[in-house]
This record gives sequence, C-alpha cells and structure tokens, in this order.
Amino acid sequence: MIPSSKPRRRYNLAPPQHAAVFCIDEKTAIQALDRLDPVLPLSPGRLERHGFEYKRNGTLSLYAALDVKTGKVTGKTAERHNSAEFVGFLQQVVAGCQPSQAIHVCCPDKI
Repeated sequence: MIPSSKPRRRYNLAPPQHAAVFCIDEKTAIQALDRLDPVLPLSPGRLERHGFEYKRNGTLSLYAALDVKTGKVTGKTAERHNSAEFVGFLQQVVAGCQPSQAIHVCCPDKI
C-alpha cells in the first residue's frame, strides 16, 4: 500500500490569542505598463483624460500577506516567479513579527 501524497490540511479556527495570522496569496504575470502620453489636466466642462498608448515593461509577480488581526497588508513585487522569491517574501513577513510570537499562515492550494 502506498501512502497518500496529498498534503494534510489542518485549519486552526481558534489560533492562540497573541499569534500572528497571515493570509498569503500571489498574482502572477501582471503586465507592467507605462503610459507614453502625459495625463491631460482638467478643464472647464472636461474630465481628466489619459492617452491610450502605453509601453510594455514585461511582467511582474505580486505577493501579498494580510495580517488578519490588524488588517495591514505587506506586499512585494518580483520580476521572476519562483520559489526563491516566495521564500524571500515569507522571510520578509516573518521578520515583522516578534521572535517569540506564534505564526499561522493560510495559503491557497496553488502556491
């Protein structure tokens, strides 16, 4: 018999009172665009207007962590989408916590 390779999911619906709880997600392949024309200012009877032409600057990945208790969002953009960038982001999130504080992280399956 082969043991199951599926990860076990354990949700702690009541984490310790002083624990840091983060919901972490990522958005990949965001187009980094830059407008070529300046924004046209408001004038009497006209709204602010934007040019429609833009320059492509490649793609970025966005990592975000929501601190459930405070509502503070920590974010990071990365040019590459790999595990080293994600681990670096996790280290950045953990660095903002106290050393003795318990840390709970909720991640979707796709990460």
